[in-house]
Order: sequence, then structure tokens, then C-alpha cells
Amino acid sequence: MATMRAAAALLGAVVLLCALRHGGAQRYEAIYSFGDSISDTGNLCVGGCPSWLTTGQSPYGETFFKRPTGRCSDGRVIVDFLAEHFGLPLLPASKAGGDFKKGANMAIIGATTMDFGFFQSIGLSDKIWNNGPLDTQIQWFRKLLPSACGKDCKRHLSKSLFVVGEFGGNDYNAALFSGRTMADVRGYVPRVVSHIVRGLEVTYPLLCPPPHSLISPAPLR
Repeated sequence: MATMRAAAALLGAVVLLCALRHGGAQRYEAIYSFGDSISDTGNLCVGGCPSWLTTGQSPYGETFFKRPTGRCSDGRVIVDFLAEHFGLPLLPASKAGGDFKKGANMAIIGATTMDFGFFQSIGLSDKIWNNGPLDTQIQWFRKLLPSACGKDCKRHLSKSLFVVGEFGGNDYNAALFSGRTMADVRGYVPRVVSHIVRGLEVTYPLLCPPPHSLISPAPLR
């Protein structure tokens, strides 16, 4: 598990460095982010953090915000650094409402790629506790679009950066923490990857001409 987390962190760092290197001269109007705890900037804590959520308690947030914000970090997460680099405000949590003209973050702690039906079909429905899988995040994005770009969405989205992922880690963790073998989990990988691809295909017609995007699936070592 430590290896998977380290690999995910390394992948995130590579994504950030690539974005900063190749986007130095690029100007974006907005950033829209989808993912799990690696990217969540507060969606799970809209209306107040659950009492059991450690990331809603000190020392989380102490190095930058000076208070817990729902981020799984003692400061900022990768999408925060991307926003700062491109001169944009830190992304608001989409569930909080507000002004999304400069971007929004749909990512939420515990998010999976697959929906509840998949986990129910493999006997793991009791291991999934949040309601923010990829398909749900896409629905959140669709709902906020009118307030973000009105009747000028094609132009606006073509000048936006989309950060998709990390996705997949919680799908695999649900199985591994339940005692499934690594061989079992590897068998889920094609379905998880296919679902990420389908999610992008569903969203793509909204984004023509195509926006810039960074996609970060979870590694499985």
C-alpha cells in the first residue's frame, strides 16, 4: 500500500512539473478539476467536516491556511499550485456553490471511478462510503456550467485547463482492504480504465473545441 501511495505521489509530481514546464506561456481562463483525496479542496467538508474526518482537524492545513480546509495535506494540494502558477484563484469546491467563472473543483475525498452498482456486483458495497464517483462529478460539472460560462461555453472551455484524476486508487483500495488478492484487483483494472475513458467520452462533446487536459489514473504496482 505504501508503494501505491508513493507511486501516486510521484505521478502527481510529474503531472505538476509537466504542466508548469509546458504551460509557462499558456494562459487559461479557468481550471476544472476532478478526482479524489489527492485533489479535493473541501467538497467533503461543505456544510462542516464529518467529526470522524481527521483531515478536518489540526494539524491539517497548518502550514498555509492556518486551519483545516478538508484538504488531505498540511497545506496546499497539486491543483492549488497549478492555479497559483497560472494566476488563477484557488479552486472553490463545486458543492459549495459560488462563482465558478475561474474554475471549480469536483474532486472529493474517497471518490471512486466505478459507481455503487459495480461494488455491489463484486460484494464490496459496504466498503464504499461517499457519493462522488466519476459519473457523479461529471453531473456536478454539467450543473455548474451555465453559471460558469453562460452562452459562451465553447470558447470558455477551449481556454480552460482540465485536471482529471487521480482516479482508481479507492476502487483498488476497497478490494485490497477487504482481503481480496492482488490478482483479483488486477482483474478490475481494465473495467476501471474503461470507465475513465467513457467518462471522458461523455464529457468531450461539451468541450469542443477541445480544452487542455491532464489525466492521472492511479498506478497499480
